[in-house]
Amino acid sequence: MEIKYTTDLLIFAIDDKENENCRELSKKSLSLLLVKRTKEPFKNMWCLPGGFVFDNETSLDAAKRILKKETNLQNFYLEQLKTFDEINRDPRGRIISTAYISLVDKKMIKQDLSKNAVWFDLEIIEEKNNICINLRNELDSININLLKNIVNEKSKQYNYKLVNSNIAFDHGLIINEGIKDLRKKANSSDIIFNMMPNKFTIGELKQVYEIILNKKLINSAFRRVIASKIEPTNEIIKNGGHRPSQYFKYKNNLGE
Repeated sequence: MEIKYTTDLLIFAIDDKENENCRELSKKSLSLLLVKRTKEPFKNMWCLPGGFVFDNETSLDAAKRILKKETNLQNFYLEQLKTFDEINRDPRGRIISTAYISLVDKKMIKQDLSKNAVWFDLEIIEEKNNICINLRNELDSININLLKNIVNEKSKQYNYKLVNSNIAFDHGLIINEGIKDLRKKANSSDIIFNMMPNKFTIGELKQVYEIILNKKLINSAFRRVIASKIEPTNEIIKNGGHRPSQYFKYKNNLGE
């Protein structure tokens, strides 16, 4: 049996949504970039950008090429997420895929998207061992349902089974792995600042962490955690009837 090699791309971004209450900050949302398939299998269904790796490419080389080809975006930092090698994961045969992940600030994207690439707002609902990932925009909606099973109680290892979804291939599982990776990185690194503009308020930064971690954070505790990572600027923003908020920047921003 011939084994073929592909790569899939998870491009996450933070977006601003208009808030009905003009006194409050704009509401942040987490987005994921998807493309619509133009051929079988799963023709006309949404999926992650992806494709086959050529003989003269590494998976990273292929990921960069495919990102440009399928979305018209380029020059993103891509980090390897995981290799997916379930035997029956692709109806075309034995296909192994290495997924890459990128976190971006949507405001910093200068290129126009290709016609088949669309941003979807992402919402995660977790109840005990059931996980529901909802992807929506004005064009369509996608629902991914997974079952979380304990593998090792002591080490807190889990596996995830795709119960149902209306997204192509096993991309519901790949998206779930990407979300898990985002949360791990939010707790262990400064990678979340890739999703932030050059200047931001602490309230905006807290919103982003809350969206990714899928939980509310205590203001005082959050300020203590991020105190060493940010520094104030000389700029102030006024929000409706609330007191002015100070802009901050990432302390280790090499561009500053």
